[in-house]
Amino acid sequence: MSRSQTDHRSLFFPILLTGVFFALMLNLFFLPAKGMAIPDPFPASGFHPTPVLHTYPNGLRLIYVEDPYSPIVTFQVWYKVGSIDEQRGKTGISHFLEHMMFTGTPRYPHGVLDKKINAVGGQSNAFTDYDFTAYFENTAPRYITIGEKIESDRMNNLLLSTQQLERERRIVLEERRNDYDDPTQKLVEQVYAKAFRVHPYHNPVIGWDPDIRHLSQSDLKHYYRTFYMPNNATIIVVGPVNGPELVSQVGQTFGSLPAGSPPNPKIPAEPVQKGLRFTVVHKPAMLPVTMMAFHVPNFKSPDSYALTVLSTLLSGGRSSILYRTMVYQNAVAVDAEGDYEPLTKGPALFYFYAQGLPKVKPPVLRRRFENVILSLQKTDVSPAALERAKKQVISSFLMSQESTFGLGMMLGEMASIGVPLDYLDTYVDRIRQVSAEDVRRVARTYLIRSNETIGYLYPTGAPRNPSFARPNRIVR
Repeated sequence: MSRSQTDHRSLFFPILLTGVFFALMLNLFFLPAKGMAIPDPFPASGFHPTPVLHTYPNGLRLIYVEDPYSPIVTFQVWYKVGSIDEQRGKTGISHFLEHMMFTGTPRYPHGVLDKKINAVGGQSNAFTDYDFTAYFENTAPRYITIGEKIESDRMNNLLLSTQQLERERRIVLEERRNDYDDPTQKLVEQVYAKAFRVHPYHNPVIGWDPDIRHLSQSDLKHYYRTFYMPNNATIIVVGPVNGPELVSQVGQTFGSLPAGSPPNPKIPAEPVQKGLRFTVVHKPAMLPVTMMAFHVPNFKSPDSYALTVLSTLLSGGRSSILYRTMVYQNAVAVDAEGDYEPLTKGPALFYFYAQGLPKVKPPVLRRRFENVILSLQKTDVSPAALERAKKQVISSFLMSQESTFGLGMMLGEMASIGVPLDYLDTYVDRIRQVSAEDVRRVARTYLIRSNETIGYLYPTGAPRNPSFARPNRIVR
């Protein structure tokens, strides 16, 4: 298997996920029945996570949660670097370097890292996103030092040999070809590229083919030395650990690594969109697809909570407005989904899509979308629908923290993009405070023609099974 697979949070149904990522995404898609009480993710034990932050002299941060009831410990290292930090002409270098991080150091030659983790029945993997790159080891608690030693060593001693570089380049190019050949991947890639003209979110995390071909050993070494340093990293540990002992242990393993100069990449601001944008893809496909995307603020805006509820109302499963309207009532589609991810460094996109019936043209799907949007802008949603959506949002939020690994993922993502830890404490109350008027207001503010990017996929030739994925997170 190639080093990376595409994991896409929730745009279309991800079918390439395995292991812990698959379990985590099932939690994110959990849909409570009408009237269901919001679950306590830690029911029997009475345990509630309390993250603790410790910062070392070299700038490395450690966030840990003592969970005495977990049978495993997750050890994760999150670097504040992703495709958002890449320069023009060198796209995909974050993901390429993630591949290279498994190619060996003098202490752990190529292949040894995986063997060490497999030998103790653990799991090891990595992923690259727009905003961060992360590595993790899930093991029995007594083996936590294996992850510590592996991560501290490759933070500073990566070989980056020419032979391994060319091997990984071939693998990455094959992944890139698979993305390009998939019709829905191509559509979503084009929508992102059209919606973001200046900001690095314009580029897929895996990078553009010509850039991948021309990345050099020197490029990778410079990128590694710029971003892979203690003061640009956060360690996340969740499991049955003793906090003070862990702080000392991590300090002994990582404390001698030298801090570097804080990276300061120049990230261009995306200008305000001032008109409707279109992109059209003609590729062999099974079904037509229409995708609509709108620029919206990220977690820093109070509107992010109302937008989250609006996204759930529109596309949160088979009881959602879009699914009922387009699949069940006067059916024009076989599926209708969408998402809004507020936890981003840069500007966010609010999007949804529909896979049409074979003879339905993409503009028909678009008109149905527009009718739904217009209705939301004119009329408040019912109290029952609003309450159901808020319960669904809160349930997903709580259940995403239910596993040791899932809680570590959330803490790592928050740390990497600058979300304060009290976000965990205030999120549920902020969602509960969202009103029908708030939902209608954000629909009228952001879901407007001048802020809209539309993508059409017209099937041609022999069909191919789609993977329904967007070009953001890349999982090894």
